[in-house]
Amino acid sequence: MAGLLAAIYLLTSVLIASHRLFWYDEIYTVAISRLPDVATIWKALAHSSDSQPPTYYMVVRIFEKLPIPREVAARLPSALAMVAGMLITFDCARRLSDGVHGLIAFSVLSCSALCYYGYEARPYALYFMLASLALWLWIHASDASKLSSVLFGVVIFLAVAVHYYAVLCLVPYAVWEVSNWRLARAPCGKLIAGCLGVLCAAALFARQILALREFSGHFWSRPTFSSLAAIFTDFFPNGLFPLAAIMILVALGGPREKGAMASAMQPYEQLGWFFGLIPVAGFILATLGTGAFYNRYFIAILPGIAVAFSCLLWRQFRSAPRISIAALMLLATLGLGIQFALVRYPGLVRPPSAKSEPERMNAMFQLEDKIQPAAKQFIVLPANDLLGPEARYYSKHPERYVFLVGSHSPDQITRGLIKLGQYYPMVFWTLEDLIAHAREAALVQPSQATIDALDRAGYKVTGRIDGGLQVVSVE
Repeated sequence: MAGLLAAIYLLTSVLIASHRLFWYDEIYTVAISRLPDVATIWKALAHSSDSQPPTYYMVVRIFEKLPIPREVAARLPSALAMVAGMLITFDCARRLSDGVHGLIAFSVLSCSALCYYGYEARPYALYFMLASLALWLWIHASDASKLSSVLFGVVIFLAVAVHYYAVLCLVPYAVWEVSNWRLARAPCGKLIAGCLGVLCAAALFARQILALREFSGHFWSRPTFSSLAAIFTDFFPNGLFPLAAIMILVALGGPREKGAMASAMQPYEQLGWFFGLIPVAGFILATLGTGAFYNRYFIAILPGIAVAFSCLLWRQFRSAPRISIAALMLLATLGLGIQFALVRYPGLVRPPSAKSEPERMNAMFQLEDKIQPAAKQFIVLPANDLLGPEARYYSKHPERYVFLVGSHSPDQITRGLIKLGQYYPMVFWTLEDLIAHAREAALVQPSQATIDALDRAGYKVTGRIDGGLQVVSVE
């Protein structure tokens, strides 16, 4: 059953990917992965062209050589990693309980935001898979074996090589070790190996990590208490209500099923709940240093929570399997229903941090056909608007696109685009350049400051709304 569910989620993720255009973040993935060679990728990321380690772009680079549509090729690593991580989490829970509760852990994941990252060309599904594998090794690989410690360290190294915040994967293990520590007990070999894996990754990607310091003061998603509090609703936007209902059922009916008290929480169930500390540690890290805090950076919480939840149901309802089977049917039906709905209506998919972007992209494609080169040679968009790179990527005439850079200190989006422009033939204008070529340009989504500057320069500015986008012409 787990294999069948995995095959369904892999197939549906590929189908959804084949009907979606790349959005802003994914365009950076494919742009960097298509640079001439690995050395150039390494150099571009050392100049902070994007905020991820080089490893993921190299993986996408390999898959893009496949003879399949580019939108599918770039997203295929994510789809494969997602289902692999789901199967690993299933097996981890199954070994601690039984097959039904292993499937419950799988279904908890299917009701989470994880499935979105199975059809997005970003590293979060790989990050999740490696976090799942680390959890499996910690629980099921012998502590007496040096090989298991080495493998755990290697997996943590690879996780950090995919996403820098994977260093937080060590938090639940460290807390669990402290809570179960006994006098005269040597530190766990796996935890030591994990720390060494983090240090090795930090040394290897030191240049790229140091380059990200310029984002720390003005990252687009800053740490706030409201964003921290919303982590679980963000990860379970569709499944939080049934999960809460099942938890209430546990509280009301679980402890004395058939007159027997439920067994005590097992150590590895406790470890799974400790994964909920990862966002808290991330909040502290972001507040003290990185300045970057967004829910997907903590996707490593999912395998631990899924395993802990399935173990909880197993512990409470071992003598009443019908309740666990009912919970499984509820969660599996919800997850599959959402996935099949998106296969049928892929237009419902929304980037979590830019939910209106698909409509803006469609409007921009229609608008480009209306702006004829004979009338307006250039299409000018603000460099800090996500729409510009998206429209340029899919345009039949990318040479017409110009990015307007403001006179103030560039923000993160503008800075990243300028860095990427060192490797691709992009055109950037200052306000002075725009004024010099104003009659040749059509401005899309210009700021009021830009319009005012053209007025002061003596130009007649006329504007209209086309497909929800503001279009300004200058005479």
